[in-house]
Amino acid sequence: FGSSQLSSSHRDNRSVGRLCKAVARILPSMTAEEETKESKPGVVDMKVTTKKPPIFYVRSAKSFFTGVETEGGEKKEPVNELNISGLGEAINAAVAAATGLELDGLGKITKVETSYPGMTTNGAERGCPRILIQLVRK
Repeated sequence: FGSSQLSSSHRDNRSVGRLCKAVARILPSMTAEEETKESKPGVVDMKVTTKKPPIFYVRSAKSFFTGVETEGGEKKEPVNELNISGLGEAINAAVAAATGLELDGLGKITKVETSYPGMTTNGAERGCPRILIQLVRK
């Protein structure tokens, strides 16, 4: 590769990174309840962002498979399936949460899906990397 090709590719990667950060700033900040939702009984979708450290999502994912007791004394039962998704720079946190569950023997990764959905900013459409990891409780 010539140096002009590498620098052009490097510029494109930085542009995509900036686009993903811009999309994350534009999207409203989600509460913990908004980041996770139950799509079907026993199945929870967890959206990972860069607003919280990866360890937060690792602990959250573990609590979904072990069950927790809330401050009010209400017991939340463990879920059977967890879908963890991350966009752009949040992919690392999504992978950390999924591998943390598997390493602790709480869950098994059954599917990993990657995509590059288009994001429109200022009239220009660019792709942003996305990952979806499906896990089942052991």
